[in-house]
Amino acid sequence: MDSEVIGTFRTVDSSIVSDALDQYGIDGVATEIGAVDPSQKAVGRAHTLRFEPVSNPGSQTNFPYALLEELRSDRVLAIDGVGPELSCWGGNASVLAERADVEGVVVDGGYRDVPDIRSGTFPVFGRAPTPKTGQRRLTVEEVGGTIDIGGVAVSADDVIVADGTGVVVVPAESAAEVADTVAEIRSEESTIEEKIDAGATVADLEDDDHEF
Repeated sequence: MDSEVIGTFRTVDSSIVSDALDQYGIDGVATEIGAVDPSQKAVGRAHTLRFEPVSNPGSQTNFPYALLEELRSDRVLAIDGVGPELSCWGGNASVLAERADVEGVVVDGGYRDVPDIRSGTFPVFGRAPTPKTGQRRLTVEEVGGTIDIGGVAVSADDVIVADGTGVVVVPAESAAEVADTVAEIRSEESTIEEKIDAGATVADLEDDDHEF
C-alpha cells in the first residue's frame, strides 16, 4: 500500500473517513470502541490478533509474550478479545509498543492501567476498562487472520483510523480510492469552515451539500 495513501488518512479525522466510506456503501465504523485518551489518534495498516479463553484458568498460557512478539512498526495492532471483563492490554504493554514504533492498539475487549495509559503518549482504544487480568485466562489463538472489531471485519493490511470520535476500518482493497474521496471531502470541509469563520449564516450555507 502506497505510503501516500496512509498519509492522506493521517490528515483527517474518523468522521471524514466514515463519510467517504458512505459513498462506497461500506460501513466501517466499529461500535462501542472508544479512546482511552480522546486527544490521541492512531492511523495505520492493521496487524490482527485473536484471543480465546483457556479451558483451565490459572495455568500459564502464551499470553502476554505471544502478544508482545507481535508488536509491528507502523502498524495498528487490532485485537479481538474475549470480552470487556478481561484485560488484553495495559500500561506496560503500551510502553513496549511505543518503543517498537507501533501506531496504536484497538482492543475489542478489556484494558487496564488507565492512569498510566493517559499519562503516556501511546494511543489505546478499547471496549471498556477492567482491573481483571487476562493472563492465565486467555491465550493468543490466531495472528494475521480476519477478526471482528466492534462488529466490523478487520483483515491484515486494512487501514484503521482511530481518534476521540471513534474507530473506522477501511478495507485494504478500497483504501486508495477511499483516500481520494477523503481528500475531496477534506477540501470541501475546509471551504465550509472558511465560510463559517468569515461569518456565514445558516441561510448562506443551505445550498451546500455538507455533513455538519
